[in-house]
Amino acid sequence: MKKLFFKYFYSIMNQQENNFIKEGSAIIKTKQTYEKDGKQIEEEVFYNPVQIFNRDFTIMAIDTFSQSKPPITILDALSASGLRSIRFSKEIKNVKEIYANDISLASLSMIKENILANQITNVITHHMDANKLMSSQEIKFDVIDLDPYGSVGPFLHSALLACNDSLLCITCTDSRVLCGPDYQKCFSQYGTSRVKMDCFAENGIRTLLYTIASEGAKVGRAIKPLLSLYGEFYLRVFVYVQRDKNACHKLISQVGNAFVCTTCQSYWNHPYGQKDGTTYKYNKSPFPSECKICKQNLRLNGPVWLQELNCLDFVNQMKINMSNHIELPSYQKVMGKIEGILNQGDFELHPYAYNFCQRSSFLRSGNLSKKEIFAGIQSLGFQVAQGYLQKDEYKTNAPPEVIFDVIKKWKQVKTQDKYLLNVELNTPVHHILNSPLNYVADFNFQPKYQQAKMFYPNPEKNWGPKARAVQRQNKIFILRKVVDMEDEIQKKSKLE
Repeated sequence: MKKLFFKYFYSIMNQQENNFIKEGSAIIKTKQTYEKDGKQIEEEVFYNPVQIFNRDFTIMAIDTFSQSKPPITILDALSASGLRSIRFSKEIKNVKEIYANDISLASLSMIKENILANQITNVITHHMDANKLMSSQEIKFDVIDLDPYGSVGPFLHSALLACNDSLLCITCTDSRVLCGPDYQKCFSQYGTSRVKMDCFAENGIRTLLYTIASEGAKVGRAIKPLLSLYGEFYLRVFVYVQRDKNACHKLISQVGNAFVCTTCQSYWNHPYGQKDGTTYKYNKSPFPSECKICKQNLRLNGPVWLQELNCLDFVNQMKINMSNHIELPSYQKVMGKIEGILNQGDFELHPYAYNFCQRSSFLRSGNLSKKEIFAGIQSLGFQVAQGYLQKDEYKTNAPPEVIFDVIKKWKQVKTQDKYLLNVELNTPVHHILNSPLNYVADFNFQPKYQQAKMFYPNPEKNWGPKARAVQRQNKIFILRKVVDMEDEIQKKSKLE
């Protein structure tokens, strides 16, 4: 299946050279050329094949969401080429109409041309600022898809106002802010003070969901995450938004802080509130003052979303629905992620995953195999599943003490008298390795786990986001190449 995906990718590259792209059931032009004021104008549409997986997952999520509703109305708020809108029209059955909106007249022209080329009638073009369109509330949108370049922040308030019993699909490509080293910008844009964590993708998603939930509560909108994803450079969430002020009262128990030890990467979650009868009150339980594992100081990571990232019932319905979409370009990749999410099961209730490779490295140990990880944890009566967001991560209901005792026991078995080799005295690593084992793992235990193909290699080098589309002569999202025809004629005459 990997060869098939690569073949599909390279076929797209060849198509782009011939001025058109075929993705799924849609065919769109990538370039159009015309003359104006003695000049030849070439407009090239902004298209990124990296996002095929994102668009395929979006089609599956919207199609599954639409099955329990009358024909739906979709807003493609930042449509650019109209590719998403066209695919929605041709690949999602229960659609009444789709609004393909873009503030750029050049993009709007391209969208109209692509609509005609695909012979579809339920896509309506709209030329308006996305925020004004969503804030007007003149049209009831059942689905709003936001895929901006960078942060969703400038569009979030308007999008939430437009939602009522709606599916809100959000992409953020500012992974450097949500997952990487740009901590200051994360606080200013998303209101979260992040720390460096091994499970950076999950932390980024929980930061984004906190921002959506808190912004929604201000306007009486409660959210329920249905699906959350992490790509090579972007985060993608699908949230159900309902106008319900009473449900917003739960927010105090849904968000909180993670107290993280940046030395050994142990953490403890502390929601701001808890349910007390029929109401919600502040959390009276004390939060830790120091790391229980290595006795170092803890750092505050928050506020973040501490509830589920995915609705398992919804994801299971998506899996059933996949049989109706076997033509998806990245079918195997989508199915692998769905199965990976379902394999986690109830671990959705346990925020944050553990990276065993990082913890093993910290303890100057070799890496445990997947079978040894499962055997060690399950032999102690705890459950574990492989994470679906990043490689080498595992979700478990075991506390941090168990994770380190499993690695310590494995190192004892493998190294024996060299257990403390190259470990300096009076360091956090020495303290952990020298502390007694409270949990003795049995690596001969026969573990049970389910397999899912969730991670694929990139088809080519430098696989990632494309450069931001330039703006010239008020043409947004369109790359323009202007060639003076007279100069071109003169060049040819000189050559002759």
